[in-house]
Amino acid sequence: MQPEITAFHHPATGRVTYLIADPATLLCAFVDPVLDYDPLTQAVDTRFVDAIIADARARDLGPTWILETGVHTGHISAAGHVKYETGASICIGAGVLDSLKRLVPVLGADGVDLDGWDFDKLAQDGEALPMGGVEITAIALPGRLPGAVAYRIGNVVFTGAAILPPDQGLGDSDAPGADAEGLHAAARLLLALPPQTRLLSGQVGADGDAWSATVADHRAGNVDAGDAVPAQAFAARRAAALASPGPMTAPALQVGIRAFRLPPADDDGLRFQPVDISSI
Repeated sequence: MQPEITAFHHPATGRVTYLIADPATLLCAFVDPVLDYDPLTQAVDTRFVDAIIADARARDLGPTWILETGVHTGHISAAGHVKYETGASICIGAGVLDSLKRLVPVLGADGVDLDGWDFDKLAQDGEALPMGGVEITAIALPGRLPGAVAYRIGNVVFTGAAILPPDQGLGDSDAPGADAEGLHAAARLLLALPPQTRLLSGQVGADGDAWSATVADHRAGNVDAGDAVPAQAFAARRAAALASPGPMTAPALQVGIRAFRLPPADDDGLRFQPVDISSI
């Protein structure tokens, strides 16, 4: 029996959070839940993800996994909130340990466990994550970023920002530890899957749709990683973006290294302190 997949578009970031349900056992998983965040005021809100949790509860689903495709830069993860509300376990790629060792000294996160014990599951490449009658398989994408991972269920793969809709190409090039050739290699690893495999991106396309496309679609028309785009051409085009972190990058990473929990607020009520990550 195929799982039921529901996509929830987060308008402020363009990201997509997925809810996967096994209709036989009523177990479910969340993929890349997004937290509402205002970079100007540092205000956070859980209304978007609370609506997804409410949908799961209305369908009497039992949350099992929160599947994170990596430490993010384009949005702040709501995984910590989802875990608190539902008891589901947070999973990320085992390579995240390398990201922790690189990021924690610069971001100044006291109390972060560098061995990754704050995460519930560190998935190895090819490892199966059972969920009732559904088997989720992790696909490590180390070229994209240490700890980056995609998740495969049958002929469907949740890619996060490893590969976006064909008109958007690839994402997350401003994360410390990322490099353009690695991003391209990670995308091409996914595009080596069977042509009819559906890739469900963590972001909508330029037209506000097209979050789902087949491997064949991407190989024919992905603007960054299609068959007609050599790795060297993409790397040259993306060089400037690699050196230019966006306004969401540092706050998102400060949450990611804490196993997606918010940093404590200081005396002024601010959770995210200014930090220069451009040289990490």
